Amino acid sequence: MPTPSDLATQQETLLFPRFTVQDVFDIGCDLRAQALVQYPNTPVAIRISSPSGQILFATVSRSGTFPDSESWLSRKAATVFRHGCSTLYMGEKLRAQGLKGERMSENFPVDEVYACHGGGFPVRIEGVEEWWPRLW
Repeated sequence: MPTPSDLATQQETLLFPRFTVQDVFDIGCDLRAQALVQYPNTPVAIRISSPSGQILFATVSRSGTFPDSESWLSRKAATVFRHGCSTLYMGEKLRAQGLKGERMSENFPVDEVYACHGGGFPVRIEGVEEWWPRLW
């Protein structure tokens, strides 16, 4: 498992030169293709959304997703938009602090809103300022 430092570096260095609707579609299709190879027997739900919540791309890798998949996707998006980091980074950061890293309530009060399992990742675009709020 990568360290929180490795994950932070990955997030900071992955910058898209642009992020058009065609890019969204291509990335979404690539993610689905990768899911089919890496998890051939497990359904994977994929969603790319804007900070306003508009869904730009959504699909599943195969049949068998559960009705709560949408809740998981929403909670992962909320973590990314609120904290400006990947959900995997958030979980690993909690584990590095000696917490289980399974529930946001170990550090934050609402598990129904946030998720700290892998899957959510911030999109950063060259020349575009960060849009998520930061608490100091």
